[in-house]
Amino acid sequence: MRISHKYKFIFFANPKTGSSSVRQFLNPYTDVQPVLNYLKRTPENPFYPHITPEETRNLFKDFSWDFNSYNKFVFVRNPWARLVSLYEHVMRNPKNKMDFTPWLYSISPKGKGGGGDDWQRWRKYGAYSIEHYIKDDQGNILVDKVIRLEDIQNELRPFLMAMGLPDVEGASLNHSNKRKSATHYSSYYTAITQKYVYDLYRYDIVNYDYSFSTDKKRFWNRVFNK
Repeated sequence: MRISHKYKFIFFANPKTGSSSVRQFLNPYTDVQPVLNYLKRTPENPFYPHITPEETRNLFKDFSWDFNSYNKFVFVRNPWARLVSLYEHVMRNPKNKMDFTPWLYSISPKGKGGGGDDWQRWRKYGAYSIEHYIKDDQGNILVDKVIRLEDIQNELRPFLMAMGLPDVEGASLNHSNKRKSATHYSSYYTAITQKYVYDLYRYDIVNYDYSFSTDKKRFWNRVFNK
């Protein structure tokens, strides 16, 4: 996440949605950066990278900051692609040995999410539906703007410029945490698991106009305008 008191914005780093790139992009405009991970929180800085809007709202209240006066935004990503990205990240640890399909059936779009230890919030929230990441327990949406990762080049700069951030139009936005893979995410799925993800993440797919794409080069070129 990133917080700017000067420009009155909060960026929420929804895991596996290109948030590393956006966090770097926003660093020059940021007043509050989170601690490196959940276990390093302090009373002075209780914010951590993938904190949810609801957790942040509660902390703003503790600091007597007006949460509602900030422009709050977050990214969403094609769920089929995002889950493969999360799976590959989880499996970097040699202790994690599981094929994709059983792993897929072990996750949840809320609650335990992607599993793991409680402090591994990137893993937990990495499997959350955007619905459950941005809403509170009463179903209220706590962000002002949800941007599709696939539309980042067209939508992020105008949004930031409207908030008064200087020197945004010509600034470079690079994909800082992309891992090269010869295998397109679609190859991980069968017709059954493709439908399973649709049912699990219907909110994301319907509300943000996603489909099961099979064109890897076109996908990334569209995202990073290459």
